[in-house]
Amino acid sequence: MTGLVARITEQPRDVLETIARSLNVRASELAMQAICARYMGQIALPASARVLEVGCGNGATTRLIVQHIVPAHLVGIDPSAVFIDMARAAFAGEPRASFAIGEAAATGQADASFDLVIAHTVYSHLVDPEAALAEARRVLKPGGQLVIFDADFATLTVALFDGDALQAAAHAFVRNVVHAPYVMRRLPAFVSAAGFSLQSVEPHGYVQTKSPDYLLTLVSRGAQAAAQAAEIGPELVESFEREARRRIANGTFYGALLFLSLTARKVDA
Repeated sequence: MTGLVARITEQPRDVLETIARSLNVRASELAMQAICARYMGQIALPASARVLEVGCGNGATTRLIVQHIVPAHLVGIDPSAVFIDMARAAFAGEPRASFAIGEAAATGQADASFDLVIAHTVYSHLVDPEAALAEARRVLKPGGQLVIFDADFATLTVALFDGDALQAAAHAFVRNVVHAPYVMRRLPAFVSAAGFSLQSVEPHGYVQTKSPDYLLTLVSRGAQAAAQAAEIGPELVESFEREARRRIANGTFYGALLFLSLTARKVDA
């Protein structure tokens, strides 16, 4: 079964708005901003660089890309027309950014037209990552860079002890929302096979205790997704969310997730 985000074009407006709020929360957290500053700040591009952001969503991460990478022009693509409208509204009046409907494996962009292709938390939701890599290679200029940032979602935890019931909500998020939780472990081999020279794979630890706003959205979305899949009832959804809030209030909440950033260059044929 494909994850919810892999079927983003099928989702109703209220689900898309929930995802957009979660993206905004994640992009606003100091911990994630520090991670983005670190991995994006290492990307060196010419002043005239053109950047393609795959899976731009509502533009929440686009803001960080523009801030840290400073491209001459950025094109953001996403399969969701609703998200594209949100991104356009967020960047109204910004001439350096434009947005269009497109998919990772079918961007709709010209051959060899970008200096950088960047995908931030996209590949864990793709059904065919190898097709996406082939498309990234097609649209990159010779020697162009590919940067992929995503979570190793198999590491997602909110457990305080063995058998912690709250961990079931985290598992439900991964099971129902994330299509490929192990993809970052396999991506180095995929990237090399797709005609890229792998430059680096760097870990980024993400731990939240006092203000776990983003992780709280994952607990909530996981429980709600489980309810929509008829795995649990509405009472259990509320109990998961209530327990997470109780732990935040009394200072016992713990959540962690490992992120990875991968950089590679297109190898000329």
